[in-house]
Amino acid sequence: MSKKNVLKSVLGVGAAAMLVVPGASAASGTTVTVRVQGRHRTLLRSTRVTLAAGSVTRGGVAPGKCPARTAQGALNVATHGHWKGSWYASYREYYITTILGDRETSKHYYWGLYVNGKLASKGACDLKLKSGEQLLFKVTKG
Repeated sequence: MSKKNVLKSVLGVGAAAMLVVPGASAASGTTVTVRVQGRHRTLLRSTRVTLAAGSVTRGGVAPGKCPARTAQGALNVATHGHWKGSWYASYREYYITTILGDRETSKHYYWGLYVNGKLASKGACDLKLKSGEQLLFKVTKG
């Protein structure tokens, strides 16, 4: 799999927090389920999260570049921000390297994003979510 395809189908991180617009209520948010599967064990069991308006702004990424109601926002909420990666402005995506302490950045493995059991065709910041969707961030062989 080419680096471009990996960048579009996986996530990443930097080093900041999620910006939430004041006054956004959880009742008006999008509720999804997130699970994280490492190569050797489950890192996060299925966890329901409600996403509010705002942006993921790790690593100094400008608000609005990665909306909070995307797969990246769901990962950020479900892991309480315990993920790492780099922002690639040309792709408008994070390239996720670590989730909950599990680092996967070899030639053979990467963090894959699956939605309702299927490998996502978009990157995590591009993947806008609907309530009820199930996300899986899984170590995937490249």
